[in-house]
Amino acid sequence: MNTDLKPDDHNVKSTELSQRHDVVRSLLEEDQLVAFKQRTRFGRRKFSPGLKILLWALRIYVIAMLIIVIIQIVRTLH
Repeated sequence: MNTDLKPDDHNVKSTELSQRHDVVRSLLEEDQLVAFKQRTRFGRRKFSPGLKILLWALRIYVIAMLIIVIIQIVRTLH
């Protein structure tokens, strides 16, 4: 591992960064590791009310289209 690289060096390869990340994680104590994992874990994203309405509208649209396709398939088979 190259130790003379600075964090602002843009020539750092992603493998070197992941190796540094692994080294840091291996040096943490148990309670520090738990705190580190809690900070880096992605939780559920909070959606705005407008986005929630849009997502439900898209779900309803997909279900309606599935029903229409099923009806067309049944009509075609008869």
